[in-house]
Amino acid sequence: MPADVVLSTIGILGNDQSVVMLVVVSLIIWSLFVVAGLVFLNLLKDFVRTVSAWVRTAIFRASRAFRRIKTKLILKLRELFPRRASSNIVAAPMVEFDDLDLAVLRSAAARGPGFTTSAPEIADQLPLRPAQIQRSLEKLSKNKMLESVIGSTDGFDNYRLSQLGTAFMARWQQPGTAS
Repeated sequence: MPADVVLSTIGILGNDQSVVMLVVVSLIIWSLFVVAGLVFLNLLKDFVRTVSAWVRTAIFRASRAFRRIKTKLILKLRELFPRRASSNIVAAPMVEFDDLDLAVLRSAAARGPGFTTSAPEIADQLPLRPAQIQRSLEKLSKNKMLESVIGSTDGFDNYRLSQLGTAFMARWQQPGTAS
């Protein structure tokens, strides 16, 4: 027992009080062993945490370097082997507007930006039936030249010039571009 060694070194062993001293010194020594063990475990835990942080940092940096090299390799391979054109890509169809469509678009543009028009209003200006003009309005709306507006006039929808229609009309009315 370590308390016997400590007490014999001090020279207390052999008295009547030696049993009490033996118990007290033994409790103190075992308490110090427990405290020293806890300190050692705490230091060991800190050491393991530090080493694991170094390992995780090294793994992260290595993976980042690997990803960087992989990305450069992929980019080089893409330069060497360009992709073939996909057959899924469909070119935008060319929309041809006839004279009626252009006349309807001009009529809607003449009303001014933000003002609405309908097939019966345009039919008053042109010598056509409102149903023919309505088809032209729907075609222009489908091609984003006109926007449909809430409300109707005599069963026909109201339309106004869209931003694309405004840009088209501005470009079409420039000198040298009208055909």
